[in-house]
Amino acid sequence: MCITKIIATNDKIEFVFSEKLDSTANVACYSPALGTETNIANAIIAPDSCTIDRFCNGRDLIYCRFSITKDGKVLEGKRYVETIAEPLRSFDYPVADTKKGLQISNLDDAVALGVKHVALNVNEGDLIMLAPEENNTIEYFHDGRTFYFNKGRVEGNDKRVKDLSDRGMIVTYILLNSKRWGIVVPDDLWEVIKHPDYDKLGDGKGRISEFNVVTEDGVAYYKAFIAFLAERYTREDEKYGRAVGMIVGNEVNSGYEWCNSGEMTCEEYCRHYAKALRLTYQSACSIYANMRIYISLDHFWTGANFDQNPLRYYPSKSILENVNNEFRSEGQVPWNVAHHPYPENLALPDFWNDRTATDDMNTYRITFKNLEVLAKVLYQEEYLYNGERRRIILSEQGFNSHWTPESEILQALAYGRAYKKVMQIPEIDSFILHAYRDNMQEFGLNLGLIRRKKDSNEIDGPKPIYYVFKAIDKKDEKGVYHWERY
Repeated sequence: MCITKIIATNDKIEFVFSEKLDSTANVACYSPALGTETNIANAIIAPDSCTIDRFCNGRDLIYCRFSITKDGKVLEGKRYVETIAEPLRSFDYPVADTKKGLQISNLDDAVALGVKHVALNVNEGDLIMLAPEENNTIEYFHDGRTFYFNKGRVEGNDKRVKDLSDRGMIVTYILLNSKRWGIVVPDDLWEVIKHPDYDKLGDGKGRISEFNVVTEDGVAYYKAFIAFLAERYTREDEKYGRAVGMIVGNEVNSGYEWCNSGEMTCEEYCRHYAKALRLTYQSACSIYANMRIYISLDHFWTGANFDQNPLRYYPSKSILENVNNEFRSEGQVPWNVAHHPYPENLALPDFWNDRTATDDMNTYRITFKNLEVLAKVLYQEEYLYNGERRRIILSEQGFNSHWTPESEILQALAYGRAYKKVMQIPEIDSFILHAYRDNMQEFGLNLGLIRRKKDSNEIDGPKPIYYVFKAIDKKDEKGVYHWERY
């Protein structure tokens, strides 16, 4: 006998077994924090019900890890809720008439360019606070506790989201946990929300921390952060705008740089990251059923970035395999993939010449040259969710130019060819180009639609890619889409 499924309704947790119970069984509900074995509640389930109350002493057991014993033996199978039967909201995920997306810095021009997809960074420590501030606090009650959000910064975020969604753009959040993003996070708050092993070696290489899924307080703050965003930005009246996706972290296969939890084996790292994904799903999808949760990956597939240290940087292929194994064994969730298929060499836009992007499943990189490899991997039966294919978004990628006419034409050509690739894979919902304009601080790259002057960030004018971008999803007088020409 084993547990085959765990379902949450508004007030119950229901357990499904491979065969009918012939006696009572005991269930223990453990804290979701990885660093504790705290038993939150015990209950007895009877053969004719197989359910327990969802709430116990003000705590929501939807987040718990369950251990069920029958006749003194721990049953095998699922450990977490994998189906949320009665979410607060269940409107359809929005559908756009184009896959065109952009990291926006000029909203009016983005509208004129026909942009319909955008990803917004949101940093946990920028919004949440340890204690209220006079006249600058939004109180939020979640899972038995009151949390405090910075009213001024939340309202600033409201404006960003509403300006975009009111203009028909589908907004996806990139969830970050950085000491310094929009603001400098206070030390006392940072100690709570950062991963306990963040920058443990003290070398300062971790730009962003993994979310704290280890301590009770860290988990509580993260759950509240996710639930607050989901509840505020999926309202029926769209008072604060609408956001319908959450990318958990950034390029997590290059963990030591972009999702730092110290040095870990890939298996252990994925256990922590899978916990963050699961908490995101449980918090967000109990509010909005169709919130899309994404794993963030860069273009390294069987290769790894930076110094090749296997305790710091991992192949994306290994990340997907390990995370998926966690969910298949303990309770699946509807995760998706946010991929960054930059060219092999970020300075060179001609991805079709990438040598390390091959057509086999063990390619070193997945770039636009071999983008179909990612789709083929996710088409495999072990990666399906309830028989359906996972969704893909391309949430950050761009093509470089060098102030010469030739390089700028090549940049435009690369975008056109990449868009054609995207249109050939139906599971890809959006192609969010980075960036609108060149940035002098971006590692010497010029990835924008708009050219900057060589010696400053002052705008010089649109590049050829600007006009290709604007026309890419339009038809000519013969009914041919612009992207079909590439």
